[in-house]
Amino acid sequence: MFRKALPGKLIATLVRFLILAAAAACVAACGPAAATVARMDGFDAQWRGFNSLKGDPNLYHETEIKVKVIVVGDLADIGYPGAAATYSHPEGVIRIMGKRINGKIVLCPSVIGHELQHALEYQDGSFVNPDRLEEYGY
Repeated sequence: MFRKALPGKLIATLVRFLILAAAAACVAACGPAAATVARMDGFDAQWRGFNSLKGDPNLYHETEIKVKVIVVGDLADIGYPGAAATYSHPEGVIRIMGKRINGKIVLCPSVIGHELQHALEYQDGSFVNPDRLEEYGY
């Protein structure tokens, strides 16, 4: 009798394990995509760094710039090896790598923001070069 009961308990334990594994896989698959988590973590880290800077609470600066954005699907089309984007001055052109997902163009927010800062730097003159933020403690 003991020999017959053991396989039944073993099978029941195995079935419970498989159910728990399937539930864990469902929870993992139903959560946010890895790219979403990485983007949010990166944004949080950058914001903590920015927020640690001392600033002028009375700052108010208004400007207008003109920017043309060219989105490409292949980094080779940027024209600058190794770059995810470039800003060309005085033409005011940002060339940036993008991806089409579900019919919409997705850009890396930190990359487009970096290039937009170059446009502000060159066209307005009051903004820091985003390639030299360490000179400002950032």
